[in-house]
Amino acid sequence: MQHTFFSVRFQWLRILCVLTLFLVPPLAGAATLMPSGAPYLSVGAGVFNLVGAVDNGGYNHTPAEFNVEYQSGFRFYGIGYMLGLLANTDGGVDGYGGLYADLALTPHWILTPEAAVSGYSQGNSKNMGSTFLFRLELGLAYQMDNGGRLGLKIAHLSNADIYPRNPGENELLVTYSFPLS
Repeated sequence: MQHTFFSVRFQWLRILCVLTLFLVPPLAGAATLMPSGAPYLSVGAGVFNLVGAVDNGGYNHTPAEFNVEYQSGFRFYGIGYMLGLLANTDGGVDGYGGLYADLALTPHWILTPEAAVSGYSQGNSKNMGSTFLFRLELGLAYQMDNGGRLGLKIAHLSNADIYPRNPGENELLVTYSFPLS
């Protein structure tokens, strides 16, 4: 059985991973792990199932997606917790919780990696192979002088092959985050 990461339809993801190997280490050396600060509420809109990966039921849609996420202001050694909810226009809903870190690349550019576990309700959306899923995100945002952040986020949602079916899906979102204090 060939893992989907190595299939042709995920060629763009492989390219992104290779570019990340070359670009992130120099940036990470210059990045500053941000300490505790204001909590943020983030709202986003974009697409679910971006590359149109087909599940076993023939689902091949790229519906619109909406996302809301709370990021705690308290961080322990730079790591904070976050809670989020996404919904797509095909009726899929995913609630998630996990950890994040804000890395200041410059005084205005913030890189935010996140990792979470989630509970997924399919609706008329993609069959993800299970209700229990894992979520990985990477966001890049421009922080304005008022503390608000306008950004772009990519995310991957899958069951990490712990179930026989693991179609996975990828998202692309435009986000706006505003400080709550």
